[in-house]
Amino acid sequence: MNPANESLIEFPCDFPIKVLGKTQPGFAEEILRLLKQFDADFDGASIEMRPSRNGNYIGLTCTVHARDRNHLDEIYRALSSHPMAKHMLTPTDALKIRLQWRGVEPYQISFDAMRAFTETRTSDTPDELWLVEHPPVYTLGQAGKPSHLLVANPEIELVQVDRGGQITYHGPGQVIAYLLCDLRRRQLMVRELVAYIEQAVIETLAAYNIVGERKSGAPGIYYAGSSERYADSLHGAKIAALGLKIRRGCSYHGVSLNVKMDLQPFNDINPCGYAGLKIVDMASLGVVADWREDNRMTTETPVSPLTASPTIENAPPFYNPAIKQKSQAKTARIPIKIVPAEKLKKPDWIRVKAATGSSNTRFYEIKQILREHQLHTVCEEASCPNIGECFGKGTATFMIMGDKCTRRCPFCDVGHGRPDPLDQNEPENLAKTIAALKLKYVVITSVDRDDLRDGGAAHFVACIERVRALSPQTRIEILTPDFRGRLDRALSILNAAPPDVMNHNLETVPRLYKEARPGSDYQHSLNLLKEFKAVHPNTPTKSGLMVGLGEREEEILQVMRDLRAHNVDMLTLGQYLQPSEHHLPVRDYIHPDTFKMYEEEAYKMGFTHAAVGAMVRSSYHADEQAHNAGVMD
Repeated sequence: MNPANESLIEFPCDFPIKVLGKTQPGFAEEILRLLKQFDADFDGASIEMRPSRNGNYIGLTCTVHARDRNHLDEIYRALSSHPMAKHMLTPTDALKIRLQWRGVEPYQISFDAMRAFTETRTSDTPDELWLVEHPPVYTLGQAGKPSHLLVANPEIELVQVDRGGQITYHGPGQVIAYLLCDLRRRQLMVRELVAYIEQAVIETLAAYNIVGERKSGAPGIYYAGSSERYADSLHGAKIAALGLKIRRGCSYHGVSLNVKMDLQPFNDINPCGYAGLKIVDMASLGVVADWREDNRMTTETPVSPLTASPTIENAPPFYNPAIKQKSQAKTARIPIKIVPAEKLKKPDWIRVKAATGSSNTRFYEIKQILREHQLHTVCEEASCPNIGECFGKGTATFMIMGDKCTRRCPFCDVGHGRPDPLDQNEPENLAKTIAALKLKYVVITSVDRDDLRDGGAAHFVACIERVRALSPQTRIEILTPDFRGRLDRALSILNAAPPDVMNHNLETVPRLYKEARPGSDYQHSLNLLKEFKAVHPNTPTKSGLMVGLGEREEEILQVMRDLRAHNVDMLTLGQYLQPSEHHLPVRDYIHPDTFKMYEEEAYKMGFTHAAVGAMVRSSYHADEQAHNAGVMD
């Protein structure tokens, strides 16, 4: 059964068939005779010669009208086993396309995932079509020249990629379709695939009464007209860009279609290497559409690199990025595939206190207050094992900016998808809740918000300011995302209301980043902590690590040294516990003696405080850590 965000596209029983055989008399007649023998109607038969290093092949192409899928399978088996037929396109597994809506996703995550998929796929792997939307990013193709970036924008990351073509821009309001296709299995030439992709875009635009056209020598689709109102000024403007990479006969990368987006960043580049090239989106042509919801851009578009339009057969509902995920759905779209492994037995020193119970009235009281004020806690969203103890003590780590993260870390139990718009009432609701609970110390964290220009820094500041206004005695620790691609802007904004403790977790060792933190960068996270400390030398900085993912002791010790070298004051280090079988497995349960060694080494290195132990989490007993660090009386 496919995850809810995936659909399996199959082709109907009116099926285009292509058979290749060595040039020999009577080949085409024999194949057509066989089709008639199976009582199969066909039309559009054509014959072509295909030169090959092993000699010429003759190809017969026609459309077969089978009664049903079983009938079509019978025809395929007969044709593929015929001694005159050397190659045959399969109408079943090989021609399925798995359609996956990946939501808002940082470019680097998509890029890494495409390459990993292509590197590990086999001849039996179904092709996939990924629909995605990226935060602002420039990508520079293999033929790209850095000089085509006319104005460097610190808020927009530039990524060197391996597709063909020059420089382009991706951003919110642009639908991107990445086609991961086995060309050899489909017996397609690259130029044929490009033509099919371009035709799919042209037909999509036609559904909105927009005429798109190709230009010789310039891949992509250009606006050719929809009404006299737009024809003069925008004719010839590019509306869709295309770039592919072929590796081992398989394609990745794809096409981007401008729907409703900020076109200004295109002015700072020579789009696709052409100075002064006009760029247009569908909104500028009078079309009001949300590609995430309009199925003319998904299910009805002929996405197949063949001529037939696809149908979705027995497909589950499309992934809905606006709905909170649970269990397997939380990890269904991560770029790291979890291989089920034998579950290690928990040792005696791993003991989680039950969250519920008649005596834990504070637990239920806090949950009720959180629901009344429409607030989230990382304790609940990330399935923290200490929730019963912390809620019972009257402490919680508040999670702002929603409960859907734009990253997909396979160790984390927070849901992911397209985030909701920021709740402008959240800072006020948060401050009122903290004041009502009379909390002396709070931790405020957030999901990653790669969809926001500042990564959510301004919302952090708004929350800090309101909490201090309504509860001046409360000390505030913030646990931030990495603000990747917008670090300078985010840190500048945080200067307006710096927290009492600045926390950002490295999570694991550099060797495991690609597996555990796809889309993140180890050195970038270290720089975040160092740059904040440089501006606020009297504010303690803090970071956390988890162990049990397969790291080595020396690797953990080296990360601790790196943290001290970047002026980080406080450390948390705890055992990773697998939230579900769909998350990264626990590789090791670390012995208490090893935790003791890490703690002793931390103090030798100069950390002012180190919370180290199996059940320690980043904000576990954060008030006590802050007290020991001199933040609280």
